[in-house]
Amino acid sequence: MSASPQAALLDVRIEAKHYAARTVLEHFSLRIGHGEIVSLVGPSGCGKSTLLRIVAGLDRQYQGEVRINGAPQHGPSPQIGVIFQEPRLLPWLTVADNIGFEAGRDGGRDPRVARLLGEVGLDGQQHALPKALSGGMAQRVAIARGLFSQPELLLLDEPFSAVDAMTRMRLQALLLAVTQTHGTAALLVTHDLDEALYLSDRVLLMAAAPGRIDREYRVARPRPRERRDPVLADLRAQLLERLDSFEAV
Repeated sequence: MSASPQAALLDVRIEAKHYAARTVLEHFSLRIGHGEIVSLVGPSGCGKSTLLRIVAGLDRQYQGEVRINGAPQHGPSPQIGVIFQEPRLLPWLTVADNIGFEAGRDGGRDPRVARLLGEVGLDGQQHALPKALSGGMAQRVAIARGLFSQPELLLLDEPFSAVDAMTRMRLQALLLAVTQTHGTAALLVTHDLDEALYLSDRVLLMAAAPGRIDREYRVARPRPRERRDPVLADLRAQLLERLDSFEAV
């Protein structure tokens, strides 16, 4: 699925983003369509996580503009859900209350919580505390929390990097299922090329100094995808070759 100008959910135009004297992002533009999954890959320090903070409305110190459904983004919005590398659950709250935290004191009783628990495979865990959960279960809670406000866009910053390989694959499949069920678009930062190619409609390779989009790779394969698909293998080889060229400069 491509992001046409008429259907753009997210439109990012960043002229410059600086940290002190260092230019982190420059002349950066990105569009994402409704329901589209896009991954950002690239070397460390190219501005991937900074970009997510800008899109989430958590960083306003930049030159440019972010629009959601054509409206300027001025701060955090219920239209955008954020899932971090670590689950960041509040340890004194139950699973249900963590998911429904945005709704206030009784958020865990919101009917959306029970529905989301079922979708992420955590039926019966609503009263559990985070310390009783495995890493994979905790990240499932984080995914449910990210979906609680019924956002149109999910931002994910290395969301599965802290779990083992099998759990990671299960969480990837879960992400595809819930985004399809909710019609939610996703912008994913990952260092795992296989993950990016398995999940995404497009993979954007960023270059550093300053951060910018170097190349776009479209993954024209239907889902569910076979992880050993030769088309994905060819795209992975192209990405690796280009990444290697950065090191040679």
